[in-house]
Amino acid sequence: MNTYTDRKKAKRHYVLLKDCEVIATFGSLKKICNYMGDAFPSYWTLVRREEFPIIVDDYKIFKVKHH
Repeated sequence: MNTYTDRKKAKRHYVLLKDCEVIATFGSLKKICNYMGDAFPSYWTLVRREEFPIIVDDYKIFKVKHH
Protein backbone atom coordinates (compact mmCIF):
# COMPACT_ATOMS: atom_id res chain seq x y z
CA MET A 1 0.00 0.00 0.00
CA ASN A 2 1.28 3.45 -0.88
CA THR A 3 1.13 5.85 2.00
CA TYR A 4 1.16 9.60 1.68
CA THR A 5 4.81 9.78 2.72
CA ASP A 6 5.79 7.15 0.14
CA ARG A 7 4.07 9.12 -2.61
CA LYS A 8 5.78 12.35 -1.51
CA LYS A 9 9.20 10.65 -1.59
CA ALA A 10 8.56 9.33 -5.10
CA LYS A 11 7.22 12.62 -6.49
CA ARG A 12 9.18 14.07 -9.42
CA HIS A 13 8.97 17.26 -11.45
CA TYR A 14 10.07 17.95 -14.99
CA VAL A 15 12.32 20.93 -15.70
CA LEU A 16 12.45 22.41 -19.21
CA LEU A 17 15.73 24.08 -20.15
CA LYS A 18 16.92 25.86 -23.26
CA ASP A 19 20.65 26.49 -23.61
CA CYS A 20 21.16 25.77 -19.88
CA GLU A 21 18.52 28.32 -18.80
CA VAL A 22 15.43 27.14 -16.96
CA ILE A 23 12.26 28.00 -18.85
CA ALA A 24 9.72 26.39 -16.53
CA THR A 25 8.97 23.44 -14.25
CA PHE A 26 6.02 21.14 -14.74
CA GLY A 27 4.32 18.34 -12.84
CA SER A 28 3.96 16.13 -15.90
CA LEU A 29 5.50 15.54 -19.28
CA LYS A 30 2.11 16.11 -20.93
CA LYS A 31 2.04 19.69 -19.66
CA ILE A 32 5.43 20.39 -21.24
CA CYS A 33 4.17 19.18 -24.61
CA ASN A 34 1.03 21.33 -24.34
CA TYR A 35 3.12 24.36 -23.33
CA MET A 36 5.55 23.98 -26.23
CA GLY A 37 2.88 23.54 -28.91
CA ASP A 38 2.95 21.81 -32.28
CA ALA A 39 6.65 22.37 -33.03
CA PHE A 40 7.58 20.03 -30.16
CA PRO A 41 7.28 16.21 -30.35
CA SER A 42 4.07 14.72 -29.02
CA TYR A 43 3.65 13.38 -25.51
CA TRP A 44 3.40 9.82 -26.84
CA THR A 45 6.78 10.18 -28.54
CA LEU A 46 8.52 11.55 -25.44
CA VAL A 47 6.96 9.20 -22.91
CA ARG A 48 8.57 6.19 -24.62
CA ARG A 49 12.04 7.54 -23.96
CA GLU A 50 13.44 6.12 -20.77
CA GLU A 51 16.71 8.04 -20.47
CA PHE A 52 16.95 11.48 -18.94
CA PRO A 53 17.62 14.18 -19.90
CA ILE A 54 15.38 14.07 -22.93
CA ILE A 55 16.99 16.24 -25.61
CA VAL A 56 14.90 17.86 -28.34
CA ASP A 57 16.76 20.38 -30.54
CA ASP A 58 18.02 23.09 -28.12
CA TYR A 59 15.74 21.93 -25.29
CA LYS A 60 16.47 19.50 -22.46
CA ILE A 61 13.95 17.96 -20.09
CA PHE A 62 15.21 16.78 -16.72
CA LYS A 63 13.29 14.73 -14.18
CA VAL A 64 14.12 16.04 -10.69
CA LYS A 65 13.13 15.10 -7.19
CA HIS A 66 10.50 17.22 -5.45
CA HIS A 67 11.56 18.84 -2.15
